[in-house]
Amino acid sequence: MKLFQKLFFVLCFGFFLSEIFCQEEDVIIVSASKIEQSVSSATEKVQVVSSAEIAESGAKTLAESLKNLNGVVITGASAGNPTDSISMQGFDASYVKVLIDGVSVTGDIGGSVSVFDIPTEMIDHIEVIQGASSALYGSDAMGGVINIITKKGQTSKEGFTFKGSLTEEFSLYKSLNWQNYTAANLSLFGKKISSTLIGSFCYSPGKIGSSYYALEGGNIEYFETPKKVLGFGRGTFDYKDFWGRVGLHALYADTLQKSNFTATGFSKGATMEYHTRRLDTGISGNYDFSDNFGLSGFSTFKAFFLDTDYDVKAGSFSNLKKEESTFIDSESELRANLTLFDINKILFGVNANFQTIKGDSFPDTKKELLLSAFAQDTILLFDEKLNLVPGVRLDFSPEIQSPQSFMVTPKFSVKFSPIDETAIRFSYGMGYKTPSLKEKHWLFYHTYAEGEGNFILNGNPNLKPEKSQSVNLSVEQKISQSLKLSAGGYFNFIQDMITSVVTDATTTPQKRTYQNVDKAITFGGDVALNYKYSRWEAKLSYAFTQAKSFDRDTKTFEDLPLKVNHQINANASFVIPVIETKLSLNALWNSPQLLEQGSPDKTPDYLFVSLNLSKTFFDDTLELYLRGDNLLNNAHFKKGTDGKTQEEYFGTTDGTSISLGGRWKF
Repeated sequence: MKLFQKLFFVLCFGFFLSEIFCQEEDVIIVSASKIEQSVSSATEKVQVVSSAEIAESGAKTLAESLKNLNGVVITGASAGNPTDSISMQGFDASYVKVLIDGVSVTGDIGGSVSVFDIPTEMIDHIEVIQGASSALYGSDAMGGVINIITKKGQTSKEGFTFKGSLTEEFSLYKSLNWQNYTAANLSLFGKKISSTLIGSFCYSPGKIGSSYYALEGGNIEYFETPKKVLGFGRGTFDYKDFWGRVGLHALYADTLQKSNFTATGFSKGATMEYHTRRLDTGISGNYDFSDNFGLSGFSTFKAFFLDTDYDVKAGSFSNLKKEESTFIDSESELRANLTLFDINKILFGVNANFQTIKGDSFPDTKKELLLSAFAQDTILLFDEKLNLVPGVRLDFSPEIQSPQSFMVTPKFSVKFSPIDETAIRFSYGMGYKTPSLKEKHWLFYHTYAEGEGNFILNGNPNLKPEKSQSVNLSVEQKISQSLKLSAGGYFNFIQDMITSVVTDATTTPQKRTYQNVDKAITFGGDVALNYKYSRWEAKLSYAFTQAKSFDRDTKTFEDLPLKVNHQINANASFVIPVIETKLSLNALWNSPQLLEQGSPDKTPDYLFVSLNLSKTFFDDTLELYLRGDNLLNNAHFKKGTDGKTQEEYFGTTDGTSISLGGRWKF
């Protein structure tokens, strides 16, 4: 193990000496203020992942695209969990809002957005804002916002034109499991219209294992690594003219995964089939009355279907059964943009969101309606050396199966650039999260575990919205034409935090319910060194996070479980002379995580290293690449408190994988 420790730190130190990582391009972004602006001029700090960086890392999904981003933690990604999700600033996935072209993505019944079934084939770039963004984006944006900007066809003055691409990749794992990934992108565009169709399909049969069970009189087969079948399709149609644009979109995703749902003893004979389907369709557009005034908006219909089916071959899980849930989300928004005297960019709008949920864990169909109004003013002073952005949002939820609620969430952001090479950004904002329909009405039977794991969880229709106060400060310094240093810190104070509480421990199974509890805090910071010179592009970054909740009994703040307190990212790429082939190295390390609040038990740490080699041919129309993932074959520094390794705890039983693929553009 000492050899791997030395290897890892030599890699990181080598990156530093080489002054490495890529400098983000000054691309046009929209997430920070819902108006188009460049990254450098944005009042809030925005991290951007470009399509070039995505291709360089070999990422096929949104989760893989973000796993090396400073301060972003992908939970479950290493194990291929069907609920892989994103955590930022100590907030779990249900507090991070994921958007596609500014429209929220349908989450699961608890609000978390699965990020492993969104393919990179559709992504032009990704915009990430950390910290409370409820003033613009409403509920579920307490931890931040991730906006996926999709690839769009361009108009042509020479009649209709076709363009497209095809990606094919085959991966082989050390465990002898394999995976095939196919993706395609086809665009048609003319003088005023453009249309794009994107699709992807990923299949992995998993690895079958077997265990002997005396009661069954023989071996029982189980999924040692999950079987996965992922299908995704998205189509768009846009009409553009001098007055603006109108567009239609439709998305369908179908995901099936089979795995053993627990890794202990006789239960390996029990498998869970997790099947989700997502449907998203809508219309969006903008109308420009003049250069200084315009309207924009969207209307969408989204649906999420979840089916879980348990196949019990051995043990005491005969009470498990198939469960189904259906979540419907309909949202509409209208915005107005007004520019005054070239220094004021005013935004105001209204939003309506209606949701329903039904299923085996709900006694009947549950509903809620959220009505919102928001406004923001971007004030540009002293030749944009000082930017001020005040904003506020009003949210009202009428009484429908639960008490009505009213929220006011202000925000104020400042960017100050005393010289061109320096940018100081500060923001204060209130965040909030309305209780999900799951938290208010769910009836969940968790009766397939022993002891405290055997419980019944009840929803609570009287839950109050969670509220937060968020402060963020960052500094970016351009040291030279190629070298940039950035650092930042944050503090979040959360009130009325929603969690499950044991209400009766004397019964079997014990009874629990969702309740608002006292308060919690998250705080931390990050530092990153970015460099780009000649054939080198690289980055070295470190992020620190603490999350604590207040314990009434001890009158102290105690660490919350399953938070990554320390994270190191090291990434570098180099274009090899003569053969003009790009070599990219990515390394990620996450520190051990606390398993339970109030307990000293921790997980193992997590170390993942990948290497990608790519070469283009025929004027960049064909790219061939070879990638190795988990190159250290699950080597890491510290086992968990119970002795588990990275492989055992995170489920990285596939070990090292080698992928061979190609992209053809036509």
